Amino acid sequence: MGKHKDKGSKRKSDCPKEKAARKLAKERARAHFLDGESGTWAKKLAAESESTTVHGGAEAGATDTAPDQGHGSATSAGSRGPDYSTPTAIDIAADPVLSAIAARRSISKVESLTPNDADLREIIRTISSVADHKGLRPWRFLIIRGDDRIRLGEAFDEAAGVTRKPGEINEKPLRAELILALVSSSSDHPKVPDWEQHAVAAGAGHLLELALWQAGWGVMWRSGNLTNEPSVRRLHRLEANELLMGWFYIGAIPDRYRQRLQTSTRPLPEPEQFLDTL
Repeated sequence: MGKHKDKGSKRKSDCPKEKAARKLAKERARAHFLDGESGTWAKKLAAESESTTVHGGAEAGATDTAPDQGHGSATSAGSRGPDYSTPTAIDIAADPVLSAIAARRSISKVESLTPNDADLREIIRTISSVADHKGLRPWRFLIIRGDDRIRLGEAFDEAAGVTRKPGEINEKPLRAELILALVSSSSDHPKVPDWEQHAVAAGAGHLLELALWQAGWGVMWRSGNLTNEPSVRRLHRLEANELLMGWFYIGAIPDRYRQRLQTSTRPLPEPEQFLDTL
């Protein structure tokens, strides 16, 4: 909890030196990411920010907050909706997790370099922290590389009723050297319905995208009307209780995408549309 000051006093975070330090931290965060150091820049940023704070005159750990107005969405009498009058203490650019979430983009065309299977194991270990009612872990991933991608294309063709000429193949699964298929494996549980278990699997998929992005890899989550057709389900060895949630096409981020990110001005959507009160 932060220390409180008199109502009319000015917070330390509002002083010019603190503002300058926060601005510098944001600039460094963006620069490190655009340089391709999205997996390691946080440590550098933390060390540099600490040095800046100490030499800039602000005391380390001084995080005074505004007078406590409670948590949640307190509203004035007779009003409806959230109350945004209390200033936020959250700094997206200076926080490695929040900045990765805000910066994440789907990369439709990735290069051939991919994480190895040992890398994938560590990433899967990390995302297993996904919120999971009763710890059922109702999800798994299938690694698809090499000629297995051709088999995936054949399953797509069978599902779509497509007949190709001899030697022709469905090239869609060849858009990445590495594909991960996400399978939602629900089980009977008196307190966890199927829909909630599928939601957990989807959450694991979103965390996978974020973890790969933060590690420096490009990802595109693809699905479609053929995802759970019989031939596709058969290839993935799905049981009757399982759903295929799509495929993650993974590879190195092309330089042209990094250049576009550097000049991108696409804003995040206004958060008010996602918030309300009862």
